[in-house]
Amino acid sequence: MSQIYNRKLLFLLFLINILLTSCKEKEPFPIPNVPVNILLNLDLPSYQALNASGGWVYVDGGSRGIVVYRNFDNFVALDRHSTVNSEDTCAYVKVDTTNFFYLNDNCSPSVYSIIDGTVVEGPAKWGLKQYTTSWDGQFSLHIYN
Repeated sequence: MSQIYNRKLLFLLFLINILLTSCKEKEPFPIPNVPVNILLNLDLPSYQALNASGGWVYVDGGSRGIVVYRNFDNFVALDRHSTVNSEDTCAYVKVDTTNFFYLNDNCSPSVYSIIDGTVVEGPAKWGLKQYTTSWDGQFSLHIYN
């Protein structure tokens, strides 16, 4: 009889746990969705840095601009809009000039990886918004969502 009671109690606790965790309101991702459809000609002088691995450039677009980084034959396009206090005008990231692998938040101590936009140091909870890239293997890089 105690086994039946234990099973009922475990089932009841399981149901309560499901109800409590499903009732929590999840915080939405703080960066707005904006349409992005950019074509870069890597043969132009303004994008010459992207012709070598480790090169990066800022481009207009996204929510507060985009940083494009080349990692060998892969390109990463990250929105510069910081995920910390995103409503503030200072909430954007810039490349760390002493260590190009990091993006520093302009108005918080948060640091993000330029390789994929993940949080390296908080208080940021979310990584940066990443856009899809497509490279033709020569001079055309498409950034879009």
